[in-house]
Amino acid sequence: MIRFLFIVLFLVFSLNLPTPSLAKSLEKELKQSVKYLEEIPEVKWVKVKRNSVIVGWKGFPPRFNLINTAVALKASQATGRTVHVWSVRHTQKNWIIGTRPFLCKTTARNGKVKETSCNF
Repeated sequence: MIRFLFIVLFLVFSLNLPTPSLAKSLEKELKQSVKYLEEIPEVKWVKVKRNSVIVGWKGFPPRFNLINTAVALKASQATGRTVHVWSVRHTQKNWIIGTRPFLCKTTARNGKVKETSCNF
């Protein structure tokens, strides 16, 4: 009985795990949805990893907070998933997601901003 339970649990968990092709598709959608960032002079680079967008800033544009919010919203709408937008300095090219320091983080889900620390 226990063996059967473990087999069923294994099958349920394995069916719910994202496949590598699904992850690549998500990253591709994210890259397309934030392509317009290349036109902003203060944005020096943009990276996409899984469901996160990392933006390297050199300076602050006049509407920094609105740009971060718009990136999160557009990426969330394009993918239909929760998206995290991390803003870091342009010199932090090898920055690891979730570590400090970062300028701010915005999270959007279902086309709505759920939380942001971009309040300056």
